[in-house]
Amino acid sequence: MRALRTRTAALALALVAGGFAGCSSDDGGGGASAGGTVDGDVVAVTAPAGPPSGAEGPSRHVGPQGRVGQFVVHCTYSHSGAHDPIVHPGHEGRSHLHDFYGATEVDSHSVVDSLLGEETTCDKSPDTASYWQPTLYDHGEIVEPTAIDAYYRAAPGVSPTEVVPFPLGIALIAGDQTASEPQPGEAVGWACGSRTVLHEEPPECPASAPLHLILTFQDCWDGEHLGSADHQSHAAYSADGTCPSTHPVHLPQLTVSVAFPISGDGHDLSLASGNVYSAHGDFLNAWDPDGLRREVEQCIHRDVVCDLASNRGEEPLFTG
Repeated sequence: MRALRTRTAALALALVAGGFAGCSSDDGGGGASAGGTVDGDVVAVTAPAGPPSGAEGPSRHVGPQGRVGQFVVHCTYSHSGAHDPIVHPGHEGRSHLHDFYGATEVDSHSVVDSLLGEETTCDKSPDTASYWQPTLYDHGEIVEPTAIDAYYRAAPGVSPTEVVPFPLGIALIAGDQTASEPQPGEAVGWACGSRTVLHEEPPECPASAPLHLILTFQDCWDGEHLGSADHQSHAAYSADGTCPSTHPVHLPQLTVSVAFPISGDGHDLSLASGNVYSAHGDFLNAWDPDGLRREVEQCIHRDVVCDLASNRGEEPLFTG
């Protein structure tokens, strides 16, 4: 179970009480019934019973990037380690190897309070969140990734003004690290360069459009829990612009594109979590709350495409 400091949980609950309750859902139902308990400076979270609806995967944005309001964060590779502060908090070396971006000092003992305001590899200084995914191997040798581009938008069909910032401390996981065969839906997939068609296995990519891992995170929240025992039940995917009644809060749809220096043929790729079907990614929100709120209000709420000009030199994810 994930540990978060009391101050972080209290802030998230205050945000819920102050403004999240008005977001639309399919029938306006409330959040999940399971509760978190505070013991000292640790929040213990119990998962709601049963899987959330909308668990089959996201509706993704495809086509040219500038069609909907968005902001984009570019984060270079920071470090790798056998850390997972969401799934194995406080247990160094229990996790498989991960590659980290954003906050630079992440390890198994990291909590949100230790990341806020610290150094980041992202080009937006308020973004001290942490993003990570299992390390990629080629013929058993570690492949060091290049960078990630993190795209924040309203999910397809969702009214931009319904989207609220991620609560401080929320933990999300896209994909299934235990998968040994193709995963259903399109929460995870492989692509070449800026292509939006996802592949179950890494395709053979030209040098002009090297390999990317695409991760799309849940955009609906139960409005109460920052995590859950199964690391999934507190969040869900929207469908046709609607969140399930158990998860009525519309969050930004976060899509992360991980770039690897892999092209051509002759590769034998695997992940630290297993074969290439076990692809997954993690997000621990440690954005400065005021900075994240400004981005959501100025870009998503106003349906304005931000950051395109500053990213022209990069391979945008959504260009065809």
